[in-house]
Amino acid sequence: MLKVNKETLDQMEARYPSIRREILRFEEAKLSACPRCGSEDTADVQCGIIGRTIHIATATTKLRLIPNPPKPGAYFCNACKEYFN
Repeated sequence: MLKVNKETLDQMEARYPSIRREILRFEEAKLSACPRCGSEDTADVQCGIIGRTIHIATATTKLRLIPNPPKPGAYFCNACKEYFN
């Protein structure tokens, strides 16, 4: 789910060219539902916290950042706060 407005997206795009396309790619992604609670409000888990990825994670609920590998799971459930594969 998109968490920012158009003006914020415009500011992000000015700082990080093509970031809007990346954010929209996450927004349109079909991710697995949580096997624990069944929620479809899930996120792709990625390692590495840099300015660009922080902005993407700020803009969408479909990306969960962790600082270092290994990843605790391929996906994260925003409803029950659990990682899963």
